[in-house]
Amino acid sequence: MQLRWPAGFEKKGTLKISTIGRRTGRRHDVTTWFAVDSDGRLFVATQDTRRDWVKNAMKNPSVDITIGETTHRMKLLPLKTGLDRQYANDLYAKKYLSARLGRLLKPQGFAHYGAFELQPE
Repeated sequence: MQLRWPAGFEKKGTLKISTIGRRTGRRHDVTTWFAVDSDGRLFVATQDTRRDWVKNAMKNPSVDITIGETTHRMKLLPLKTGLDRQYANDLYAKKYLSARLGRLLKPQGFAHYGAFELQPE
């Protein structure tokens, strides 16, 4: 199923992920970078998989994603292979200057640590 996002959504700098706390059961929001491939698939990545939003999403992968004023319920799925993580990292490097510069310090890119695809529920 293809979700309807606002025109030009892929050019936005950030999205909001709303997770359910793994211990509290309360909603938690975090703003993060994202990338979109030519098929319209969404990806998020982090250098630190110990972050609460990651731990919350691993316990309950059903998350709300907001881009602009549009929100959709999606499932956050970890990218398991190095090739998939590299694909997400390449998308980030294409979109964000800091991701390109970061490759000078860490050639494998930060998506090497934790990268995820967001799929419609």
